[in-house]
Amino acid sequence: MMNLIAKMLLIFAIAQLLGVFVGSVILQDMDKNPMVSGLVMTTDANEPLNAVFFIGYILAGALVMILLIRLLKAYELIFRALEFVLISTSSSIVFYAFLRFFMGYEASTIAAIIAALCFSAARSFLPPVKNLAAVLATAGVGTIFGISMGMLPLLLFLIMLSVYDFLSVFATKHMVEMADFIVRNDLAFTVTARAPPARPGGKESRIDLGTGDMIAPIMLEVSAFAFNPLASAFIFVGAVVSMALFLTLVWKKRMVLPALPPIVLGMITGLLLGFLLGLY
Repeated sequence: MMNLIAKMLLIFAIAQLLGVFVGSVILQDMDKNPMVSGLVMTTDANEPLNAVFFIGYILAGALVMILLIRLLKAYELIFRALEFVLISTSSSIVFYAFLRFFMGYEASTIAAIIAALCFSAARSFLPPVKNLAAVLATAGVGTIFGISMGMLPLLLFLIMLSVYDFLSVFATKHMVEMADFIVRNDLAFTVTARAPPARPGGKESRIDLGTGDMIAPIMLEVSAFAFNPLASAFIFVGAVVSMALFLTLVWKKRMVLPALPPIVLGMITGLLLGFLLGLY
């Protein structure tokens, strides 16, 4: 059990650190590279109504996804194409952040797009890179949300998202349906930690975590980084501690539970702790 939880925690922590790194590079280049500034999805990052807008965006996306699953689940190629688009667009931001150490703005942008397309194509033929693809995608998507929203709208958004996560697991149960479909088709919308069977002929042990549960803390960490990097560090610690407690509970209960409520609570606790200590 501890081995599986440790593996998942490591993946979770790496995604957060990668997201903060990518976010820091993007924040530096926002005023210098028009293509980077074009990633911002809002006109006023501190507008609280942005939280409502993005919740509507999430709800619409979930509705489309559940309809696709129920109506077109026999057509796996459609979901592979969707996976390709999401991985290539979001991972290009991550590749850009690394390439900026060696290239200028335009060259980095072009090379990042090419690298992302090649990587996304490789994912189609190399199933073992699923976790890597998911981690790169979460870092990219988390960065976009993080640079687009200020801390207050993001906190409101994450609280609303936690309520949605709770209802989608226990009330409508459509999140459970989506997760089951994603896991069965091994799509890169989850990360998976596996352990071999305890005895010959037995079943492997595994824990799956949705990419949305990793994107949420990256959003706030990137947004907080623009305010104070130390605040980002406290959010990171709060997210990792709450994730460790959540994974332990899930393993003991052997049931599907919403991850966002405890993660968001942990992040807010970490953020407040640093504030009370007078560190920012």
